[in-house]
Amino acid sequence: MNRGRPPKGTGHVDGLEGPEDLKRRLKVVLETIVGNVSVPDACCELGVSESRLHEMRREALVGALQALLPKPSGRPAKPPAATSKEQELLARIEELEVDLQAALVRTELALAMPHLFRAKKKPRRYRKGTADGDGT
Repeated sequence: MNRGRPPKGTGHVDGLEGPEDLKRRLKVVLETIVGNVSVPDACCELGVSESRLHEMRREALVGALQALLPKPSGRPAKPPAATSKEQELLARIEELEVDLQAALVRTELALAMPHLFRAKKKPRRYRKGTADGDGT
């Protein structure tokens, strides 16, 4: 006497999320593994060659194996909190990066529009009482 629910077999694929055509392909590949469908029949149903069917079956099994690899339990550890000195250094780095960006922008502006950055000549002042301003 068998207890519990009857096995679904390839019906488990129906409960998965994904495109229907991919689910159908997975079902056919699984049925070839179980032996419910012959390889030539599966090739005919999927419209692929025998070598492609064997390749698909191998890819499905490799993917299943990768999914079953053990993973670390629990949540990932949080990185340790930065000390006050580290926070100061990070703030200083950020400040220096802003200064660097400003300097780069100033340089680009100076290269693109040099007329804006030329020093203006001071007007020449003449001394009173002389025509040429040399005081003689």
